[in-house]
Amino acid sequence: MALKQVLEVYELLDSATVEGAQVADLFARHGMAGVYVERVTGPLGHTDFVSGVIPGAGDGPTLGVIGRLGGIGARPAQIGLVSDADGAIVALSAALKLADMAAAGDVLPGPVRFATHICTHAPTTPHEPTPFMGSPVEIGAMNAMEVHEEMQAILSVDTTRGNRVINQRGFAISPTVREGYILRVSEDLLNIMSWVTGRAPIVFPITTQDITPYGNGLYHLNSILQPATATSAPVVGVALTAEVAVPGPATGASQVYDMEATTRFCVEVAKAFTAGRCRFHDADEWGRMQALYGSLSFLQKQRREA
Repeated sequence: MALKQVLEVYELLDSATVEGAQVADLFARHGMAGVYVERVTGPLGHTDFVSGVIPGAGDGPTLGVIGRLGGIGARPAQIGLVSDADGAIVALSAALKLADMAAAGDVLPGPVRFATHICTHAPTTPHEPTPFMGSPVEIGAMNAMEVHEEMQAILSVDTTRGNRVINQRGFAISPTVREGYILRVSEDLLNIMSWVTGRAPIVFPITTQDITPYGNGLYHLNSILQPATATSAPVVGVALTAEVAVPGPATGASQVYDMEATTRFCVEVAKAFTAGRCRFHDADEWGRMQALYGSLSFLQKQRREA
């Protein structure tokens, strides 16, 4: 269970004045030093990027867990945590659970890098069918702060309720995305999702537009797969979902047991991936696709160069 960690993180972030330093202090109280905090200021305000590494016991591969969001609050327009905060809550809760496990002697075979950002006064932005949470900094700055070159695969966790294409409450995963390709859904991740939830896995649809960079004028489901534009590693979106379209700036919309299940999923993927027992994609098939059809990495850029 990870309910204790989810509640700790939720209560900490449910504040108009919380900053990244307080998140680092939370990890320090759990015996994890070295959590990095950097404030970045943009045209619409500032946010605190928080990142760290839970070391592994061996040389297993490195998993990245990114909490993707615009902001945890939309003050002064809204009071309290917004629906969009769930990505940050889950990423931090998963890292906190892994830190507690390590302190109790359960150290993973390889490291896990986590990153997210803390912004209590984020703007909102128009979007169909519901408004989005915006961010005080550009998506390129987010990727630069959150996507690390040592991440050999990435779970990008994001609230994804403001749409009409996912109609079940809980969480869902995307097909694997790598360097402009939308690949088949990972069977290993489907298995882990089923074991964690006790239900059939849920996969949400994505389009080519969704894996291109923000700012190109194309419609995006949300920013869940924006990390895929900044890395050559495989990326899978982990979406917190609802049966109905819920605006990102809505308050009172976070479901604690959905966040707990999503946190457990991230922890179980971390266990399996760092032990070499979870593949985000088939390496042989990836090589054959490259040989047959070449690179689609131009889709990671704002526009294709002539």
